Amino acid sequence: MKSQHFDIHILDAPLGAEIIDYKLRQDLDENEADRLQSALADHYLLVFRRQRTSPRLRQVVGRRLVAHSLAPEGEAALFINLQLAYDTLPVGLRRVVHSVRAEQDGAAGPLPLVRLHPESGRRSLLVADPATTRLVGASPAESDEILHELHAHAVRPQHLYRHHWQPQDLLFWDPHSVTPVRAM
Repeated sequence: MKSQHFDIHILDAPLGAEIIDYKLRQDLDENEADRLQSALADHYLLVFRRQRTSPRLRQVVGRRLVAHSLAPEGEAALFINLQLAYDTLPVGLRRVVHSVRAEQDGAAGPLPLVRLHPESGRRSLLVADPATTRLVGASPAESDEILHELHAHAVRPQHLYRHHWQPQDLLFWDPHSVTPVRAM
């Protein structure tokens, strides 16, 4: 199958790019897949408009892009740039996130609040997950205070992309760099 030409429009946000004039299909050629993977690595979130997709296509494309998809319509969704949230932490909070672990609902054991991206090695903040319930070794009051402060930092406007869903939108994002949150 012939490669499709497409443009990449960087969004006016701390993450994301829109892929212009491209129709997703199951038989992505290597050049297309490489270019889309590179765009995802550079921008963390890709927006595809006016896509006619099936569950099978989302599965195939998602596997090739190593990303996740979500396709609700008529709402806004927020996405946090977790790497930028980590990079802009005040020094005191940065020390905290490196010195404690957190418990999360459903996790087998305590998890670090910072993780390294498996490809880029960049650090990202994990506290934006609402399943994070408490910090190990901290009193309940101290844990609540620190988690609240970290979450408030993560959802600052300069770390967020607000996506206004249009019919047939499809988004893919890097789960090591970006997390969706409820619209505020």
